[in-house]
Amino acid sequence: MEQALLNLLKNAHEACQEADPARDEVKVRVRRLPGWTRLEVLDRGPGMNEAVLQNALLPFYSTKRNGTGLGLALTREIVEAHGGRLSLQNRGGGGLCVAVMLPEPV
Repeated sequence: MEQALLNLLKNAHEACQEADPARDEVKVRVRRLPGWTRLEVLDRGPGMNEAVLQNALLPFYSTKRNGTGLGLALTREIVEAHGGRLSLQNRGGGGLCVAVMLPEPV
């Protein structure tokens, strides 16, 4: 899970740098829900268009010039190996929210 969180924070930071280096705003929010923990990594980068949102979690898919396309795919694999789910959605006002839903331990 540490590697997954590092990947998400790195991506969020890079997205902010791409949009506006002076506005490097990355937040992490954690909420407990019945039976789940929801962890969100929020940035104010450019967000993703619909085609990118549909493909971003696929291995080797990248919009970065020197990207491998493995960061989000590996993160999804890690989260799913822990019984969780990963989702992406654009934020109102710009940016992206990457949400990790993890089941509470039994």
